Amino acid sequence: MTSAEPLIFFPAYCFHLSPTINKWCPLRAIDIHGLEGRPGFEGDNVYFSLNHPIRWVRIVGVVVAIDEYYGHRNYTVDDSTGACIECTIHIPKPADSRLQNDAEKNLVPDPYSEIDVGMVVDVKGSVRVFREQRQIKVQKLQRVMSTSQEVQFWNKIRDFRKDVLTKPWVLEKKEVRRCKKQYMVDVDSREREKRWRENGLAIRKHKRELEPEDKTTKTSKHKKQESLVQLETRSSHTKGQYSALGL
Repeated sequence: MTSAEPLIFFPAYCFHLSPTINKWCPLRAIDIHGLEGRPGFEGDNVYFSLNHPIRWVRIVGVVVAIDEYYGHRNYTVDDSTGACIECTIHIPKPADSRLQNDAEKNLVPDPYSEIDVGMVVDVKGSVRVFREQRQIKVQKLQRVMSTSQEVQFWNKIRDFRKDVLTKPWVLEKKEVRRCKKQYMVDVDSREREKRWRENGLAIRKHKRELEPEDKTTKTSKHKKQESLVQLETRSSHTKGQYSALGL
């Protein structure tokens, strides 16, 4: 494929063949800000470098700021590429100060309490957009303890860009057809399972609706039979009295 040819963006059912989708992609902060979104993938947090789908990213940089607001903490990380990026984590907090003591007992300990401004950190997470700015939703954050570790990461970035990101993702047409065929099989299977569950629920609901009616019918039939027996008994008793009187 030459630079003049347009990029081919493959359907999501082909993503499992991508070299990037299920990988912690080593990137620079400036690269993450440059990822492109495409219609139809907003809810999946999938972004693109060329036509490579990227969901999971990894960066290394210095923490230059830490901000906390209700339920969240943002680490601003600078990796010296000309752009910083916010890395956000969820920090549960009690809604009512009167319940502070009870709520604290159930809170998970803060796993990143030792991280402070000035430390070099290794961040792994998914890409998200907040107020039109790219962020990393943290899955794992750890301190980088040596310069050699930091250098190793920069080498990974260099190799990943050279081997993967500088070239478009290419699939043969037969691979795309095979992926589509398998996708349609999976869709049909899910639809059949869904219909089976819905039919099962409908049958159980119908049975529950019939149960009270059956019980009522049985009770009314039983009472009717008792009334007929009592009526016949009274009739026989009365007839016997009349016979004794010669009537």
